[in-house]
Amino acid sequence: MWPADPLTLSARESWNTCTSLSRDTKSNDRLGTRLRAAEHIAEDAANAFRAAALSRTLFSLKSEDFQVSDIPGARVSDIVYDSGMTNGPGRAIYDEVMDGRDEDLCPMCRHTEVTQLDHVMPKKAFPALCVAPDNLVGVCGFCNFTKGDGTTEDSAKVLLHPYFEDAATELWLKAETTPGSAGVLRYFVAAPPHWDPVFASRVRHQFDFLELGKRYSSKANQILSGMRQHFGRQLNASGASGLKTHLDGLAASHRADDLNGWAGVAYSSWAADQAFCQGSFIVS
Repeated sequence: MWPADPLTLSARESWNTCTSLSRDTKSNDRLGTRLRAAEHIAEDAANAFRAAALSRTLFSLKSEDFQVSDIPGARVSDIVYDSGMTNGPGRAIYDEVMDGRDEDLCPMCRHTEVTQLDHVMPKKAFPALCVAPDNLVGVCGFCNFTKGDGTTEDSAKVLLHPYFEDAATELWLKAETTPGSAGVLRYFVAAPPHWDPVFASRVRHQFDFLELGKRYSSKANQILSGMRQHFGRQLNASGASGLKTHLDGLAASHRADDLNGWAGVAYSSWAADQAFCQGSFIVS
């Protein structure tokens, strides 16, 4: 739900690089030559994928429209992506997807560091897209595992594509303290009222599907455990209003970096809670 910068490399260039060493043998029916000749298929597939991503219609894409001649999808993926990209001449492209970014956190959750490369559309079901730069996104292991190879025809359940969609410019993430919990937070999505209903549903779905409420609450509670003593000193020194001002300052600092970051939302939520500012976070 947070933006990431795509590669400027074209799908045709990526395909040509990753198939450049694919071999012809007596037993594989000139497979290497056939794969290299499919560069136009890869380019057309990437153009169709980009158009769908821009129009928010990825749910309408059909696997049968993204095949490579008569070559099974798993075979294409094994040769072009596994041998040609991750372990072959296209490795530099893989590394650029993983490393060529200013932000180390996963754009799907902004919770955990990027460690894996995800195919937006599964590489074996959509083999013509297996090395298309627009279909390759660096993500964290949790999000990659949870997403898996599934696709959906439900427009309200399509995960946001970080190269083409950005929910980070408007405030949608909020939290509230759980009564009697000494400051433990519950996170939730509060979509702006002017959002398109389907887009709002997609944000809510991604929040729930990737367990962001649970993951953010865990982070916030860790911070709270380490800051209780500090907050207590601030309360003793300047009273409830002083603690609120302090928390608002922390929230503003974090939100200047990420409007919907779990940390900024945490401090803002604690600042807005009168009982918290009066010391409900203190545990005996």
